Amino acid sequence: MKQLASLVMSLVFLLTLVGNTSFAQSTSFDEKIIYKAKEITDINLLYERAKNGVTDKKDDNFKEDVSIMGAVSKNDEIRKFSTTQKLLEVEKNNETTESFKTVSFVVVSEKHDNGIIRPFGSKDEEQWDGAYGIRAYSTVYYTRSTNGNLYTYTLNSVSGGWDNIDSQYSLSGRHVRYGVSGNRAGGGVVLEHEDKYPTGNTFSYTATSAMSYPVESRVIMGLNSYITIKRGTSSTWELHHQNNLEYNW
Repeated sequence: MKQLASLVMSLVFLLTLVGNTSFAQSTSFDEKIIYKAKEITDINLLYERAKNGVTDKKDDNFKEDVSIMGAVSKNDEIRKFSTTQKLLEVEKNNETTESFKTVSFVVVSEKHDNGIIRPFGSKDEEQWDGAYGIRAYSTVYYTRSTNGNLYTYTLNSVSGGWDNIDSQYSLSGRHVRYGVSGNRAGGGVVLEHEDKYPTGNTFSYTATSAMSYPVESRVIMGLNSYITIKRGTSSTWELHHQNNLEYNW
């Protein structure tokens, strides 16, 4: 009788394990990958995309801006470009989640031909673009989730840096502020930012746990970078580069 009871318990335990395994498998199968791309990590390839207007997502809510504090030399030209790459789209439990990266560039270069700026599309444009002095760039990684008519946004991480290939320019005073603000899905407000002071010319920061809540309205997320640029002995100024996304205002 004891052997029979033991056998019954063993069968019950086995069936329980089988049931749990089946449930776990069906749950994982609920997630369906709709789109997946290989991330472009080469900053020069991303620059070419941005310069040529190639993007996976044209977004009127993207706020790219540049401001200058101080006297800029009359020999310096400042331009900006941006591109977005869609990385992933997944469906699960009637919710669609998309992952994106938006890369913004600011180029500071010296004017050619005694101050004449070559127009875009000219034969010399490629050579001119290759001769930039300072290139500031920043990337915002974020997620957009859709459930019915509800959109929520989550900041994942930011990265960026500054390239200097012209000995006329020197860089100092690096400062990065990144964060998110907005109304949380389900109630409450997120208002978080971090200030960082890179000692080198590249940076990468993951969103803190306090920044990682999905927000659904009055959303601002991204980063601002600041750097002091000195050109020879003639001029010094601070370059402020903004790469923000703003939604549902």
